[in-house]
Amino acid sequence: MAIEKINAFVLKTIPYRESSGIFYLLTKHHGLVHGIARGIRRKKSSASFLERGFLIETLLYVKPNRELHTMGDAHVINYFPSTRREIVKSAMRDAAFETILAAVSVGFPSPELYFVVTRFMTLLENQTCNNPRLLWSFYREFSSSLGFGLDCNDCITCSKNLLNFSTSYLLIDKGGFVCKDCAQGKDVRNMIPSSVLAGLTLEVYGELLNNITVIESRRITRLFASYCHYHCEKVLEHKALDFLDIVLAEDNQFMAV
Repeated sequence: MAIEKINAFVLKTIPYRESSGIFYLLTKHHGLVHGIARGIRRKKSSASFLERGFLIETLLYVKPNRELHTMGDAHVINYFPSTRREIVKSAMRDAAFETILAAVSVGFPSPELYFVVTRFMTLLENQTCNNPRLLWSFYREFSSSLGFGLDCNDCITCSKNLLNFSTSYLLIDKGGFVCKDCAQGKDVRNMIPSSVLAGLTLEVYGELLNNITVIESRRITRLFASYCHYHCEKVLEHKALDFLDIVLAEDNQFMAV
């Protein structure tokens, strides 16, 4: 049995018996790991029960050929207070984690996603508006890490630069965008404004999204999520995404900056 000290994001928590917990952890070197912390819910410490979204440090007692490993001496490195406090941010985090959990498993642990989540959580914590643009960037980086990334520059049919058109269309099953000229008869629900593609390509949004309405942002978010879930070959209920859709519709502080 090997003992390792690791940093990990808590993707999911499951209470186990009266005082223990099972945790789905995303780690730097091992990817997804299932850990059990015995008696953690019995302790008086404020960090006694680790929540989804926390970045923690823990000892991990790794047993070969086992899917559930014992955790010990766990403590919180960063609980991302702004994300934890603000409902729109926490909903975006949960939608991202829902996508990760649909794609990874102990047999396909994907440690490369640790860096994607680190970047996403850091930016989300510091975001000052409730626009889901960071979730769009997450979906793009997530898909690239797993080998089905989106090219936001060129039409997959004619190779023209997509930014030369006002809109493009995402063909989920084809794995890319087509320009407006090649999109005859395409479903308008798959339309993406060029300002969104420019923001994803340049990673700078600013005034690019000033004309994107709340309704459009909700549609675009679900479209990118559907792309990732399709290529993960998973059928989900989209509970976290549905909740995000509700809070975006109700949020009065939505800003496209």
